[in-house]
Amino acid sequence: MPDDPIKILGHMLDVAVFRHSLLSSNIANLNTPGYRAKDISFQDELNEAIRGDQSGFDVFERVATMPTRDGNTVNLNIEMIKVAENTLTFNAAAQLLSMKIGMTKNVIRGGR
Repeated sequence: MPDDPIKILGHMLDVAVFRHSLLSSNIANLNTPGYRAKDISFQDELNEAIRGDQSGFDVFERVATMPTRDGNTVNLNIEMIKVAENTLTFNAAAQLLSMKIGMTKNVIRGGR
């Protein structure tokens, strides 16, 4: 089990970036007949990173709340909420990583 917080936080950023691309793709395909909304589980990906298993992302088709007649499962409101949630996650991970790097620099400089 890796205990390197910098590596884990870096992976969290990678997951958030990848998830953002999936969510953006969902929004771009809002009017594409038959398009199925895709996502990843941030929690599952984080757990894999903590275990040291970073073999790739497990993309799944999200269960539709209300598919359209043409089979499209994208709901713009849900996608926008998920984008906002993902942005908060990315910003939190970036801030934590910045703080951790700052603490490491401080230790290297001897607290000066």
